[in-house]
Amino acid sequence: MAEVCLRVLQVTDMHLQETPDIEMRGVNPEQRFLSVLNHLGAEDADMLLLTGDLSHHSIPAYTRLSDYLQQLVYPCYWIPGNHDLSGEMFRFAEQGYGTKSIDLSGWRILMLDSTSMPDGRGGGTLSEPELQFLRTELDEAAEELNILLVLHHNPVSVDSRWQDSIMLANADQFWSIVNCYPQVKGVVFGHVHQTWELERDGVKLFSAPATAAQFKSRTERPETEDNQELSGPAYATYELCDDGTITQKVRRLLV
Repeated sequence: MAEVCLRVLQVTDMHLQETPDIEMRGVNPEQRFLSVLNHLGAEDADMLLLTGDLSHHSIPAYTRLSDYLQQLVYPCYWIPGNHDLSGEMFRFAEQGYGTKSIDLSGWRILMLDSTSMPDGRGGGTLSEPELQFLRTELDEAAEELNILLVLHHNPVSVDSRWQDSIMLANADQFWSIVNCYPQVKGVVFGHVHQTWELERDGVKLFSAPATAAQFKSRTERPETEDNQELSGPAYATYELCDDGTITQKVRRLLV
């Protein structure tokens, strides 16, 4: 019998500005996102996950983003990042962008908000209500259901002093919950503007590069990526198979 796989796309860290012409770190985030959007329109996918920092503290950016996403034929779900305005994102809940639990093809995808208790530097926390939501969803999930967790902040080290200083502040609490549920097969995050494929206690972790400017990996302080092969806008595709395996491919666009 053929293996059934759920096809999921990830776009992250767009940092859309107040107006489409504003640049950030020497690039135009809106143009870069639109170049990715053009590729997304040709993807055969079950859903798109947008994993935070969609806007860079801009209210108008969410209306533009919502309009852009209406071009896609598959559903889109989003969570906030540390640069987002969560209250503004709630305005689009009727379009499904505030959905937190998605069940499809033997998988449950949980969209977690890691922006509680901001530290003013970019770090974030899963609030106690968010941790309780996670516990409840995992408790209620059937044993045969595979689980994918999605959040903005990296819940593990990425071997970068400055990025690890603004990772998920209560990662230990997060993992103390996750480790009790073998149904959790993977974690997807944004925030780091890099691609990673890691593993912790049998759980696979993945991140996608940004559509905005990329950061060099394993650095002491923020450094914008200048390697042409790594600096362009990007997104990730995932296959979530019914046996619990997850495979990732990163699609990079040259600039």
